[in-house]
Amino acid sequence: MADIRAFRGTFYNPQVVQDLSRTVAPPYDVIDEKQRNSLLARSPYNIVRLILPQKESRRAFWNSSAALYRAWKMGEVLTADSGRCIYIYRQTFDLPDGRTMSRTGVLALLRCRDFASGEVLPHEKTFPRTRVERLNLLRSCRANFSQIFTVFRDESEEVGGFIEEASSTDASMAFRDEEGIRHDVWRMEEGEQTRRLADILGDKKLIIADGHHRYETALAYSKEDAGAAGIDRPSAYASVALFRSEDPGLTILPVHRLLRRVKMPLHEIRRRLERYFDIETIQRDITERRGVFAQRLESAGRTAFIMITREGADLLVLRDGVDLGSILDGPESARWKVLDVSVLHALVIGEGMEVDAGEAAENGDLTFTPWESTVMSALQEGTAEAAFLVRSTSMDEIWEIAEGGERMPHKSSYFYPKLPSGLIIYDHGNALS
Repeated sequence: MADIRAFRGTFYNPQVVQDLSRTVAPPYDVIDEKQRNSLLARSPYNIVRLILPQKESRRAFWNSSAALYRAWKMGEVLTADSGRCIYIYRQTFDLPDGRTMSRTGVLALLRCRDFASGEVLPHEKTFPRTRVERLNLLRSCRANFSQIFTVFRDESEEVGGFIEEASSTDASMAFRDEEGIRHDVWRMEEGEQTRRLADILGDKKLIIADGHHRYETALAYSKEDAGAAGIDRPSAYASVALFRSEDPGLTILPVHRLLRRVKMPLHEIRRRLERYFDIETIQRDITERRGVFAQRLESAGRTAFIMITREGADLLVLRDGVDLGSILDGPESARWKVLDVSVLHALVIGEGMEVDAGEAAENGDLTFTPWESTVMSALQEGTAEAAFLVRSTSMDEIWEIAEGGERMPHKSSYFYPKLPSGLIIYDHGNALS
């Protein structure tokens, strides 16, 4: 049974920070240098000053982050809630197709346990280098600046009832951020109701949707601090957001791939790919209007990709009869081998281009984005020589892989929108007092 509990959140003091849209930030791993500079300019109290180095060259930034975090608390820029709570949190947002959606979840603490316990499961691979950096930040600041995004099944609507009741009143915090996403937070003060909710959530199996590095970092830190006295030691917990798998606003965008350099001629790549794919050139001038590619992928009705270079765009459709189980080496299951991203990494990027996708992702030669506009800009500006548009991963696929004890390739899913950093901070110094 998972250990879920209330905590005393730390917030920006409304007497110091009147506009939260200027102080919250996206998760650290989706902030590029241009956006980091924009966030730094937005406010002297923007949370990016704690979660990323203020200058690209300064890698041991966690020491200055800790000093700045202490200064913000001493100056009451950040203040703790009056009591322990479970928080209800809603995001309302527009999808790329123009539809307005919302999703509502629960913010609480989760005791960190190994994945072998089966209480919380990963669904995709992580990068060791990133875990080291995040662990240094946690050691220095002793705080979680954002929540780990988790998903659970709620077929009987037990948790949905709590959410509906709690969110029927005026929110204690409400604002719209710079991207137009509305954030609403409600407080459920610790008591009988929060204990019942925690017990119900404790019986649920959780999947990490986003924040694998943060969970693995929190778990490593909890083991380092295992000698601390008391079962309620703050280091044993991580701050999580729990969303229902059935929530219609649970949105997963595709994660497209950008390859910095291509080391062989395009005609040779096509020749290699023809062994597995039917190839159709669908656009020769990539400066033409955008927005048609996603429709072509969906209309293919099977595993398909769009490979784009400065020479144009090709639709790659996996041929009937290709036996992925025998072609893709490795111990992974049949369900893993038929995933779109598995096929892309092994057959297109691996065999077609002779690039190890995992290695290229680790060293930065393979990058990821959910935005087609970013793909096209990178190709036109020359920061990438090839790109691959993919279909989105489904929640059913994520459950199947996670419950089967496997992990998808890196960056297989993009849960949209991201959870903001700086909304509710889990400060180990006062959250459980």
